[in-house]
Amino acid sequence: MTAQGIEELRLTAFKSFRDQVLPLAPLTTLIGRNSSGKSNALDGLEVLSRLARGEDIAEALESRRGPEGAVRGGLAGCVPHGSDRFSLGCSVRTKRGPISLDLTVQVEPEVQIIEERLTGPTRKGLQHDVLVSGEANTHVGDLWATWHNGKKGRDPNVRFRGSRLLTSQLPLRVTPETEGGKDSVWCAETMIATLEGVFHLDPVPHLMRQYVPSRDSNLRRTAENLSAAVGNIERTNDPLFRRLVELLRGLADHEIETLAVTRSELGDVMIALNEGPLGLTPAREMSDGMLRFLAITTSLLTGGRGLDLGPTNAEQDERSLMLVVEELENGLHPSQASEVLGLVRQAAAENSTQVLITTHSPALLSALDAADHDGVVVCWRDSDTGTSRLARLTELDGYPAAMAAGSLGEVVTQGRLDTRPRPERDYSEFDRLLGIG
Repeated sequence: MTAQGIEELRLTAFKSFRDQVLPLAPLTTLIGRNSSGKSNALDGLEVLSRLARGEDIAEALESRRGPEGAVRGGLAGCVPHGSDRFSLGCSVRTKRGPISLDLTVQVEPEVQIIEERLTGPTRKGLQHDVLVSGEANTHVGDLWATWHNGKKGRDPNVRFRGSRLLTSQLPLRVTPETEGGKDSVWCAETMIATLEGVFHLDPVPHLMRQYVPSRDSNLRRTAENLSAAVGNIERTNDPLFRRLVELLRGLADHEIETLAVTRSELGDVMIALNEGPLGLTPAREMSDGMLRFLAITTSLLTGGRGLDLGPTNAEQDERSLMLVVEELENGLHPSQASEVLGLVRQAAAENSTQVLITTHSPALLSALDAADHDGVVVCWRDSDTGTSRLARLTELDGYPAAMAAGSLGEVVTQGRLDTRPRPERDYSEFDRLLGIG
């Protein structure tokens, strides 16, 4: 496991989820049928990440002015049917111990936090409530909350803006004078920095086919500035650039000499494939799959150093990265699944990057080894309630028997996964195959 990262996402009452937990590993693979709720789970992570930046809730989740656009469904779409609020939470792993954040956001009649709790470790290793909100006043919009200052007696009360995440306001609203108070501010800052490090990569190939300013080199969510990001790697990190070209050669079924960065008369840049006798193929003529592969590979190789994660007060080494990619296999040939997966594993190991992917690809699922299965989470709809459910693959009833009968890709394709968690693991089928007992 990485030194710091998100251990779990709690979908307490969010969209199609009720009281569900998404465990997060260095590599988490979320699988399930269409409309099972996979995208809703990723939206929960996206909401927490946006709120961590300290913007007003409505602006953070509904604004269409920024490159991210509104969260899917906007504010109203975050609320479970029949309710006027949604609840989310997460736990972050740190060297000192876990930090947990849970909150409830009211959407109507006014958008505001109505409950929030931040819990984290002291320097002595003890867990303590760092920030606890009081009763919300929907007529005023502000919210009183206590924060832990480490002194004897009652913790002090502070008035916060109810329209923003309280945890994001804590370091700005208090001046800690004790070790306990410094611990509280550290917990808040660490939680914020970790959530700010969630990067949802959603490459849009047609946006990558234009010249872009060379200085715009931190890869954006849509990867529209891919050419500038690759150009920056070429200028500043030759070993990394050669690794990128090597991976690109493995993707193509024809000769690629190198990846060129062409420049316009104005100094803007566009990547191009140098295909030897065939000449240069600029980005505007490259396939969607090739461009998506380059965007994903660039983000994995550079880690948080090469991505547009937005402004932050955290130091670079304090900011962990979680890269989220939906349908990783889009545009890729099935034979390339294992190579892409190997790159994901490498990024998780070398760059302290958590990776969360969704996939429908049998080839990619079959490329997962037994160790990867601990990070596979299955999402499905409960037939009785219609709500979305989550469970680790290895905790499903019949998992050993299913895996003994074929690869994970085959099991999922043939619908042999039984989405019923079991209290105890049954390894009898594995034992039989190994001649044990």
